[in-house]
Amino acid sequence: MGTKIEVKEDNSALILDLLELQIKVALEACGQNAVSHAKQNINEAGRIDTGNMINSMTHQVQEHTCYVGTNNEYAPYHEYGTGIYADGGVGRKDGWFYVDAKGNGHWTRGIKPIHFLKNAIANNQDEYRAIIKRYLQSK
Repeated sequence: MGTKIEVKEDNSALILDLLELQIKVALEACGQNAVSHAKQNINEAGRIDTGNMINSMTHQVQEHTCYVGTNNEYAPYHEYGTGIYADGGVGRKDGWFYVDAKGNGHWTRGIKPIHFLKNAIANNQDEYRAIIKRYLQSK
């Protein structure tokens, strides 16, 4: 026969609260790493001019989700490409002329996408799994 167990105190609410806290801490760690990877992708692609885009990279944890991104106005052009290089072929098919902040004129057919955000997440899945496992494993 089995042994009887007498429950004297119900701590399930406390355990659930601690689990929620650990989930948020794990997601916070994943977000910090994802931002680091995205910045590294931007740097490795040689897409740093003023530093505004790389310095605007951030993350936010809401509920059981971590959002990683930037509010930089030209980040989508680097993520998805422009002109003849735009993802899905949605860019201009001809070139164009523009003047940069220094007053120099340039002719371009667009820029290739670097998918700095997509790759920061997709290429580091094992790392994020390990982080979550580390924070949620019993000790």
